[in-house]
Amino acid sequence: MKRNLLVTVLILALIAVFASFSFAEVKNPDIIISVIKEGVETMDPHWANDNPSMFEVISNCYDNLLNYKRGSTSEFVPMLATEVPSVKNGLLSEDGLTYTFPIRKGVKFHNGDILTPEDIAYSIKRALVFDRAGGLSYLFFEPLLNCIGIEEIACKVAGVEKYSDMFEANDPRGELKSEYKEAMSKVITDYVDKVVSIDGNKVIFHLAHSYGAFLSIIPHYCPWSSIIDKKWAIEQGAWDGKADTWWKYHDPVKEKDPLYQIVNGTGPFMLKKWVPGETVMLERFDDHWRGPAKIKNVQTKFITEWTTRKLMLQTGDADIVSVPIQYLDEVKEMEGVRIIENLPSLANILFMWTWTINAKGNSYIGSGKLDGEGIPLDFFSDIHVRRGFCYLFPYDVYISKVLKGKAMRSPSPLEYPLLGFSDDPELYYEFSLEKAKEEFEQAWGGQLWEKGCKFNINYPEGWVEHKAACDMISTYAKMINPKFEITPVGLQWSASLDAAWTEKCPIFIYKITPDYPDPHNNIQYLMGSKGGLSGFCFGEAYIKFAEKNVDPLIRKALKETDPEKRAALYKELTQIAHDQAISLYLYQPIAHFVERNWVKGWYYNPLRSSDYQDFYSLSKGE
Repeated sequence: MKRNLLVTVLILALIAVFASFSFAEVKNPDIIISVIKEGVETMDPHWANDNPSMFEVISNCYDNLLNYKRGSTSEFVPMLATEVPSVKNGLLSEDGLTYTFPIRKGVKFHNGDILTPEDIAYSIKRALVFDRAGGLSYLFFEPLLNCIGIEEIACKVAGVEKYSDMFEANDPRGELKSEYKEAMSKVITDYVDKVVSIDGNKVIFHLAHSYGAFLSIIPHYCPWSSIIDKKWAIEQGAWDGKADTWWKYHDPVKEKDPLYQIVNGTGPFMLKKWVPGETVMLERFDDHWRGPAKIKNVQTKFITEWTTRKLMLQTGDADIVSVPIQYLDEVKEMEGVRIIENLPSLANILFMWTWTINAKGNSYIGSGKLDGEGIPLDFFSDIHVRRGFCYLFPYDVYISKVLKGKAMRSPSPLEYPLLGFSDDPELYYEFSLEKAKEEFEQAWGGQLWEKGCKFNINYPEGWVEHKAACDMISTYAKMINPKFEITPVGLQWSASLDAAWTEKCPIFIYKITPDYPDPHNNIQYLMGSKGGLSGFCFGEAYIKFAEKNVDPLIRKALKETDPEKRAALYKELTQIAHDQAISLYLYQPIAHFVERNWVKGWYYNPLRSSDYQDFYSLSKGE
């Protein structure tokens, strides 16, 4: 398709810099002001699964054992560890099952506590215990415990079918039945405690099986691997580290999480203030082990309206601003502004549908029936509905007109150039109103075409390109059948996430950035029965489908060590994604970055996205 465009970007690394230098005095020289579209969801690294929380705040306040080498997605450098494990240096066993990390000495947390190996071990174990629905802890469970989550282990040890069976009134946040307390304690003593051990000043990970991507789930930008202060966390009410209490700290309600709105890391910045939906303010940590950051303060503002962000950039009241591609031309001639274009991106933008919709308190599905006034809860379980929407979208027009050509078609859950990516023309749905009509006529035994449907399609406010995509779905649906009433609805970022995680969105648009650059991450997250999105947003009907048709291939690909065989398995999985129209895959963007030209030190890493910053590297000056 448009693969040649991105290949050119990646090979030549074209960076077009439009700079108009201003000799005006630098505004607010001691503070970096960054303005983005969406707000932060949490301060807890083990809860975070949204880009603003992970990349704008947590990665600036917490450290990990390893870091990526500036712009690299494959080279690692030490962070809180002093060496990167390898077979050559003896820190990685020949069988790939044991990783040893020597821990840096004298590192301080923000409250003055000194980092110890015990803090490392506690952080990993707490991530496993925390394991919230829709979170990212599952990335640890696969290599360390050969499962998807702690509830799976608990059910196995206790001999029950469902985790909730062990609790009074089947409420997993309620009282544990006394007869299961011993079994639940064994989940920690016989499983969690054995995955990480301490030997002097070294922390040792013990894997359940060889896992080539293990180092990729350890570094910076991986919030689930962030290191927290054990003593401080327990004092705040987090897990006490005991085997006979862990279930009380598992999968908490977000706002009741003790670390929801507080921070104590070893990173270069401390949390000064957080007003949800409005702003986050960070303050330099002068005792940071790498030395203090160049800039004293950071403020991130959350503003969905483009005209406000534009004015702030123009007046110098913002140093870095998120600029949608549609509006990039408006800032190219702006005095004192630098634009860096043609940045390779690992993001994937797609529409997803919920195969079994949650009816409780749901205002997005009309009557909840196929009567022309709504849709039934299993509306998208019909493959003809899904395929109909895949044919309904004008991909090329959208990319050329809305995105100004700064994207390539995305045919699957995998971004180029991940292992297993395929640009086989057969994987791309074409824009065809005729084929869309044919599919919709077959859906629901012909009843859909006859009766019509009415429901909402959600997008996050401030994302004008996402709104445009939703508008196109709505327009073309009504064009082929006036009885199809699909209403685009913009939601605040947090409300958009909540609606998706609670399975209330019939169809929603989402931007995915890999948690680590391996195909398993994307495939599991977007296709697995227990994936971070597919397992928690797609509904029960999809989970049953995936357990039978997707999960066995995912497990096989994960264990395969031959790259060619592994790539073939991922291509087989992407074929299933296409044939079953699991999602509507839109595009892989080509990124850009906009800053005042008095900002110094910026660099790009595709894993972080150009909207979010490593503030430690930044300074301001003429």
